[in-house]
Amino acid sequence: MTGTTAQGGDSGTATRVLLVDDDASLAKALQRVLGHQGFTVDVALDGKSALDRLSVCTYDVMLLDLRMAQMDGLEVFRWARESSSPPATILHSAYVDVRTAVSAIRSGMRDVMEKPVPEQTLTQRIRELAAERRRLLSRGKAPSSSRPPAVLRLVGDSAVMSVLRDHIERVAADRDRSVLVQGATGTGKELVAEALHALTSPEEPFVSVNCAAVPEHLFEGELFGREGGSNGGQPGTHAGLLEEAGGGTLFLDEVGEVPESVQGKLLRALETRQFRRVGSDVDRPFAARVVSATSRALDGESGSAMRSDLHARLAGRTIFTPRLVEHLEDLPQLARHFASEFATRHGVARPTLTEEALDLLLVSYDWPGNVRELRAVIENACILAGTGVIGRTEVLRALEPRSGQRADKSSESGSVGNEGSGLRRAMWKDEAAPSSGLVGFGSLPDLQRNLILKAFEESNRNLSLAARELGIPRSTLRDRLRKYGVR
Repeated sequence: MTGTTAQGGDSGTATRVLLVDDDASLAKALQRVLGHQGFTVDVALDGKSALDRLSVCTYDVMLLDLRMAQMDGLEVFRWARESSSPPATILHSAYVDVRTAVSAIRSGMRDVMEKPVPEQTLTQRIRELAAERRRLLSRGKAPSSSRPPAVLRLVGDSAVMSVLRDHIERVAADRDRSVLVQGATGTGKELVAEALHALTSPEEPFVSVNCAAVPEHLFEGELFGREGGSNGGQPGTHAGLLEEAGGGTLFLDEVGEVPESVQGKLLRALETRQFRRVGSDVDRPFAARVVSATSRALDGESGSAMRSDLHARLAGRTIFTPRLVEHLEDLPQLARHFASEFATRHGVARPTLTEEALDLLLVSYDWPGNVRELRAVIENACILAGTGVIGRTEVLRALEPRSGQRADKSSESGSVGNEGSGLRRAMWKDEAAPSSGLVGFGSLPDLQRNLILKAFEESNRNLSLAARELGIPRSTLRDRLRKYGVR
């Protein structure tokens, strides 16, 4: 059957809908209903006719039946999405189970609706999807392939970073499990989430939210969406983050801040792969992979109010991001990377980091803010250096405010290792550290070796005290000492 056009609306401006359904009487009835709403509607009674229509016309939305002879709805969609301007697609069928709905959303369909759908619900959703498609077309979609692979943004050739990248690739392959990324502030948890997304669904949306930044009374509506008039009469209907993520990735940063009142509903969405907007009684499919992140434990011992069953569901797989002190050998590479990144962003020549500057970054500060803090320091040093050379002076000036804060905190807390702190403060002031032999050193490995051996001997060969003084884990110190032949 050739497509027909419903009355209502100028075909140049009206939303164009392709209705694909092998039930001719139902298709004609729905065509009339949508035509009265101002849509321009063409009908195809089988998959081949649908593809013929798509080859000659551009549609905003396609309503697609699932079970049809010769070519089912999923196969039609696979062909349709290869076109130069594919329509936003709604799977519209009387035979929809959760597995089919999730598969449809992950393949790129924008919604799944089970027949019969109330007229107001269907027309509202068509308008939403048509408006969303036009916004995307007006901006111009930037191809994800134009960006460097997200996994390569996890810079570092150390064993620690190699293990992290390998772990990400293994976890990415297990697409059906949620992932919890756990690590200190500034260790690159969102980069891990982006890498997982790039390895599994790069063409789908990556939707990120900082749970700590959303007011508690708005959280449920932001996460699940809202039907008009709900929540104390707030006007308007809008999709939530679960819906926006489609078949891609939903990243919940600082997931420990999810309000207790919402945790049960989030758990249900993860278990059933369905959710409801606030103020609605209609179940919607949820197909995105959830990647969450936290900088503190969620097991209840740290004061977390997260439900244990939700924690278990979110942590289907867990990835730990290392602190910078656990892979200090990557610091020079990271510093050069950030200097290059800064220069590219501002369209200037990349400043050169001297070996003296890199060595000072390595030994003069314990980096409580981890890689994020290193990036901020390098950017400040780039500004100070202009297009010239980042040397000892620029690093000292970029670090000085941070060093003062750390020194004050150390003295107030009475921390172990005052002589080591004095050594670092001496380096800040460009003074020679008494009898240390560390100023005017040769190579970076020599400096590391001298510093580690000195701290170990001055702690009376106490591994824990030496590790605390150096600001590195016991395991890292033990490995270094073995490398130096120290028992």
